[in-house]
Amino acid sequence: MSVVVDTSVFVDTILEYDEHRTKMAEDLLEIIQNSSLEIVVPFLFKVELAGVLSRKLPRVNLIVKDIIEDVRLISNPDDLAFEVAIKTGSRAADAYFIATAKLTNSILITNDRVMAKNAKKYGIEAYYLIEEFDKAVNRIKELQQL
Repeated sequence: MSVVVDTSVFVDTILEYDEHRTKMAEDLLEIIQNSSLEIVVPFLFKVELAGVLSRKLPRVNLIVKDIIEDVRLISNPDDLAFEVAIKTGSRAADAYFIATAKLTNSILITNDRVMAKNAKKYGIEAYYLIEEFDKAVNRIKELQQL
């Protein structure tokens, strides 16, 4: 079983915009890492993460390389992302994460309310971590037992 975790969650663990968000993101990633679940992300994740972090931090390449070791990158599901964008009106990056969740039969966890809404609209089990932390953690624990 796998979980698609949006770039926003990883960014919140590195750039502390809000202490509460950072704590939730760190706790979530620790729970997933201590489970039997795998984090799966589209290749776009690597590019998006590098872009966000390079605006704020030095030595971004080392940070991104370290994070990439803990996830499974898959080829961008271009055709499926296109379908997601058409059906939901999603932003391009969001469509790739939603498509990855569909392709891998995964739940999606994000700190982006719009992405979570569009994922649900597309039929993906998605959690907006900021408001659904406990639900997301409980679902991860359920998935681990399957």
